Amino acid sequence: MKKIINYLVKNQTKLRDKLAILLFKLNLIPKEFEGRVKSIYLKQKYNKKFFKKNLVYNNLGFYHLEPMPSSDFLTKYYSETYWQSRTDKNYPIRLRDLEHYKILKKKFPNFNNHSKKILNFGAGHGGISFFLHAANHDICNLDPGGIKEHFSERWKTYNDLSELDIEFDLIYGSHSIEHVQDIKKTLKQFKRLSHKNTIFFFEVPNCPKNKKISIEPPHTYYFNEDFFKNSFDRIEFCKSFTNYKERNDNNGDVLVFISQTGISNNI
Repeated sequence: MKKIINYLVKNQTKLRDKLAILLFKLNLIPKEFEGRVKSIYLKQKYNKKFFKKNLVYNNLGFYHLEPMPSSDFLTKYYSETYWQSRTDKNYPIRLRDLEHYKILKKKFPNFNNHSKKILNFGAGHGGISFFLHAANHDICNLDPGGIKEHFSERWKTYNDLSELDIEFDLIYGSHSIEHVQDIKKTLKQFKRLSHKNTIFFFEVPNCPKNKKISIEPPHTYYFNEDFFKNSFDRIEFCKSFTNYKERNDNNGDVLVFISQTGISNNI
């Protein structure tokens, strides 16, 4: 009996999803939950395609899926499953957003002295955009799944970088660049949208070189510190964190990178 209970505790999410999908197939899901269960069902179908792929290491400092999913596939994945199977988009601020804002202000104490143009790449729930909007900055939120128009002024939303033709003072991405289809193309777009004093601020899941990792959809890239060393002209801050605490080694769960420098011409 103890083994059965342990199994149920460890696998309760999987069992819940299987039951929900079964009820969905039998048309027994109440209408109010139908959309969420459908997204879980579609997500499982898409994930099977992710798990058939390989991870290949690139000397720029990352693992990537091989073959890489097409742009159309990823667009369908996000539009049909990603946010629909989650509820956290309804909560616009998290502890991570507050910690990032505190780090930004610590590194650049005068950041709020005058209004700046901000790109929140992969804005999702909004997060740091709310703190920066309150500080009188102009916010551009970019997310393929869209984001609510919470404000009528200094708050715009976009679906693709190609729609933008602005030089930003801050390009920020929290757990977003590991989802892109072509990281080099994305960096070139960032280069186009930046100036010599642009601040880059990214947090990504940490993937040290030579570490055995598993594919966790929908990530297409898995970065280590070398990626930032090789992609930017200079690193001003690149540290690993666990539970929002800075570590003295590179073995944290995430990497936080900050630099006021250009993207390397080698990209």
